[in-house]
Amino acid sequence: MWHVDLGALVDGLQDWSLTDENIARLVDREDYWLNSEYAQWTTDPNDPEVVADRERRRRAGVKPPPVPLLRPVARRPRRQQVELEEAFIERVTSAGAQVSRKASLSELRAARGK
Repeated sequence: MWHVDLGALVDGLQDWSLTDENIARLVDREDYWLNSEYAQWTTDPNDPEVVADRERRRRAGVKPPPVPLLRPVARRPRRQQVELEEAFIERVTSAGAQVSRKASLSELRAARGK
């Protein structure tokens, strides 16, 4: 089927090797590391907003995912880039769906009919 071969040429997958993908994944990890380090360098842990946000997350039961969510930032062939971005969005939304929230006292009273 010639149209499949033509699609691979258009997307650039013909020239994309495992070495290219490994380098792209290293770029993704380096970007994640740099952004994490930058956030630590520029964030004051004693800032009242940071303390309040940390407390809000603790009360809401928000915990970080067990493994880092790496955004695919390296340039890849279009088809592969779209697949990786969709998988990343799915992982981010599923990590956010695992957040459990404790009910407030007023919500508990309302549920009991008081």
